[in-house]
Amino acid sequence: MELSAYQQAAHETSQLPEGGPRAALQPMLGLAFETGSILNVYMRYLRDGIDMASNLEILREEIGDLLWYAAEIATASNLDLNEIAATNLKRTRDRYPSPAKPVDLASLPVYDADSPEIERFPRKMVFDFIERKSPNGSVVATMELVSAEPNTFKDGPVSLPNGKQVGYAVGKQLGDPLTDNSRYSDGYRYHDAIHFGFMAVFGWSPNSRALLRIKRKSDPVKDECEDGARAIFAEEGLAAVLSKLAKRRLGFLHEMSVDGEVVEAARAAAADLEVGDAPAWLWRRAIASGFRAYHQLMENKGGYLIADLDERTLTYKKVH
Repeated sequence: MELSAYQQAAHETSQLPEGGPRAALQPMLGLAFETGSILNVYMRYLRDGIDMASNLEILREEIGDLLWYAAEIATASNLDLNEIAATNLKRTRDRYPSPAKPVDLASLPVYDADSPEIERFPRKMVFDFIERKSPNGSVVATMELVSAEPNTFKDGPVSLPNGKQVGYAVGKQLGDPLTDNSRYSDGYRYHDAIHFGFMAVFGWSPNSRALLRIKRKSDPVKDECEDGARAIFAEEGLAAVLSKLAKRRLGFLHEMSVDGEVVEAARAAAADLEVGDAPAWLWRRAIASGFRAYHQLMENKGGYLIADLDERTLTYKKVH
């Protein structure tokens, strides 16, 4: 039976008042009541050990009532149940792809695939984070690029005709030493792990491009709009906001802790960037990957991060 047909037939049996604010309010109350009735069946299962198989008819009736009230809310709100169901499926598939139909990672976009070799992310990189105490007593973290495959800069950075250097040097320090830049120790010195989560899972990170000095200078639009200062600030701001949100969401140590509200906030920050159309499930993976690595670096006071852009993973390895 089509949901729209059910919705119309259900409304023909309605004794609820039509029109005005109460038209939606009463079925909403009914929806809450029927939800309680379903929970009551499971409460008796847990408390009294009732046989669920013999109570399936009751459960079927309660779920049917739940559907009836949901249809009435849709009718009162001038919404079509068919459209609601289709939109809901699209939304849930965006967030949680079916385990029975794994996503082909090779089908996901590679944002620098058409760029010259010197402007592409290496497909696999290893970073070594080392923690030490500075002379003033603050904790400092430095980072070294241990390996890059493929390594386009085997002899280190190269000079352009304008005198600027591009590229990275394997075996050398990457970026500046970082402290927490705060009165409180919060691990900010390791926050590059969050950016590396984006880089590994999305193949996107303006901050990481700037760090590796592989901006897409050959394309003026990408150079300005995707790899420029505004994109870098947007990603840096996103990392800061996520760090605050993580405190009430189990630290984003698991993908399931990255809820819809967090994903929408991340998408809003990147709405005008090339990663803006990335599916929600990929955002969840990127955020959780970066924050897991971030926490592991803090917990172990350094270590290795392995970014695999083909497998879309960021993994941690403890220093022995």
